[in-house]
Amino acid sequence: MKVITKIALGVFSITTILTSYQVAEARRGNADNQGQYQQGQSSAVTDTANDQELVKAVNSQRRLNFVEGGSLVVTRVLPDDNDGREHQKWMVRLSNGKTMQAVYNSDMCPRVPVKEGDVIAMGGEFIWTNRGALLHWLHHDPRGNRPDGYVYLNGKFYCKGSN
Repeated sequence: MKVITKIALGVFSITTILTSYQVAEARRGNADNQGQYQQGQSSAVTDTANDQELVKAVNSQRRLNFVEGGSLVVTRVLPDDNDGREHQKWMVRLSNGKTMQAVYNSDMCPRVPVKEGDVIAMGGEFIWTNRGALLHWLHHDPRGNRPDGYVYLNGKFYCKGSN
């Protein structure tokens, strides 16, 4: 009986430590994010909204679990990535003149009819790569582990929620 109690306490301790670590990482990941995600929060960003959260993310070069912005001009549509799950890719210009790549999972969601010159809004996970700024998870998370991302183009949300 003593061995079982020690094992149970050990498992409980490890679980508590891991949970604390995950919470701390989530808070650290969004420390610079003005629009922090809260469960059930719904985005109201449209293509005419500003891009200040994204500009701040690009300048800090830090990973953010969720960031969004509008008034993004598509400067280039890149070839689809068909290696594994299908992804659409494009580049957008921010208000500060810098560019950022967007990666959208078209295997899970309807394709976005994006073209050069379009003005869009997006929300998703921001990461900094060896090639620069990248916004991905621009779709709902079927497992519910992160905020739902989206693309907003011409008055329509793409892959926000369960569409």
